[in-house]
Amino acid sequence: MRTLLLAIIALRHSTAIPIPNGQIGNAEVDCQENKIEIVFATEEDFLGRVFVLGHADNPQCRSEERGGRTTSISIPLDECGSVKTRSIDPPGLFISTKVMLSFHSQFVTKVDRGYDIQCFYMQADKTVTYPLMVSMNPVEPFSAVAEMPRCRYEVIDPHKKEPIEVATVGQQLLHTWTCESSSPDLWCMRVHSCFVEDDNDVRVTVLSDDGCAIDRYLLDNLEYGPGNLRAQKEAHAFKFAEDVVVNFQCSIRLDIRTEEECEVPTCPDISGKRRRRSHEEEERSKSKTEEEERGLTVDVRAPTMQVLELGRDFSMVGALPCQECYSMDMVLWPLSILTGIVLFLFGALIRLMMRK
Repeated sequence: MRTLLLAIIALRHSTAIPIPNGQIGNAEVDCQENKIEIVFATEEDFLGRVFVLGHADNPQCRSEERGGRTTSISIPLDECGSVKTRSIDPPGLFISTKVMLSFHSQFVTKVDRGYDIQCFYMQADKTVTYPLMVSMNPVEPFSAVAEMPRCRYEVIDPHKKEPIEVATVGQQLLHTWTCESSSPDLWCMRVHSCFVEDDNDVRVTVLSDDGCAIDRYLLDNLEYGPGNLRAQKEAHAFKFAEDVVVNFQCSIRLDIRTEEECEVPTCPDISGKRRRRSHEEEERSKSKTEEEERGLTVDVRAPTMQVLELGRDFSMVGALPCQECYSMDMVLWPLSILTGIVLFLFGALIRLMMRK
């Protein structure tokens, strides 16, 4: 069986965002027998990386060819999660993969470009040396420019929907995490590693690294939605014992969506008890972090809030209230003077009896 190679690249370009190191022309794709070769030309020396989405941790599926005006990646057909679809008319095989051209060596940034690349291997009796134009449904583009969402963290009044600057202990609050993007369907978000601190840098963790609640009386497991870039949870205001200032900060993990639905943390019901992470959870969290190279973590901080403690009863427990109380000094001084007078009189009486 001989094959005919045809590459179809779907790309949407936007000029609204300045690109520090732009790409020259389109990517060159060579659909070979055992691999797909993709070459990119850049305006300046390339210092980033190219990788297959979802497989950035696999050395076979990424390229870190840097320092020149061109960079390339070779994707084995039997690696990197390439999707194979058999075609009956015309007879052959479609192989597709999603590739990210990232201008940063570690993170996905707003200037990066995503490609949906598709090769068609056609069955024929002899090798065809000219391109074959196949009428087919247009390939849905994965992305043009992966513009990074802008995220914020707010603590608001759940009824007025306004930010809260001053609250009282026990007051109902609504914690909200929101990310805005021109391509909201491209991204998934996960809130994790939240803590609260006072002005003296005393810090308490309220949401774990895997995005689960630690103490539900402070902050319970979050609710995600509506949409992929929003999370929220109602809670009651609390404060530190010696400070009225309360600062909340969280980390938000942003990943390019590769599934139909965004994955949200699956957290156990801690039933009012402070949650302790097991060794298995820590290993799973570490492994998951290592696999998420294609994503980006941003820190968001809610505006500073003051929490007051009003109407607190500090009455004494275990003692009856006294109607008329005296200090010890008021008792000891008269008692010492009276004792001195008694001793003086007693001594004078003894001397008088001895004279007689």
